[in-house]
Amino acid sequence: MNRPGGVTVIAILEFLGGAFLVLAGLGVMLGGGMLATMIGQSGAQGSGAGAGILGALGAALGVVFLVFAALYFLVGWGMLKLKGWARIVTLIFAGLGVLGSLFGVMGVLAHFTIIGLFILAIRLAICGWILWYLLQPNVSAAFNGGQARPASA
Repeated sequence: MNRPGGVTVIAILEFLGGAFLVLAGLGVMLGGGMLATMIGQSGAQGSGAGAGILGALGAALGVVFLVFAALYFLVGWGMLKLKGWARIVTLIFAGLGVLGSLFGVMGVLAHFTIIGLFILAIRLAICGWILWYLLQPNVSAAFNGGQARPASA
């Protein structure tokens, strides 16, 4: 069975998310190291310990970003190959994205900004579309080798 066009779009979005996470991870590592160097050179009492902690936190957070980037790249590849596990992981990511967007409403209401509301609406729309699309019977059948699953009683 041919790959549905929306699956390709979702895979591209996952590759873009992975690329963004690589950039963010490298930025956090470099930024944490730069701030640690600046603090260490200030010569204030205890600045060496603070610099070490800041550098370690930047490195650890950067590694977490890079691990998630690898996960996004792997899931994007799985979506292109119509792997069932990739569909499940994407559904989980999209569901978490919807929940995150709903919690983000509280932040937007506390500090109202039009740009924040716009970004939140786009995120919610994309995650909602991914959930809806991947739950369509014809898309689900594409991940099951072209055979629809029987409904359970």
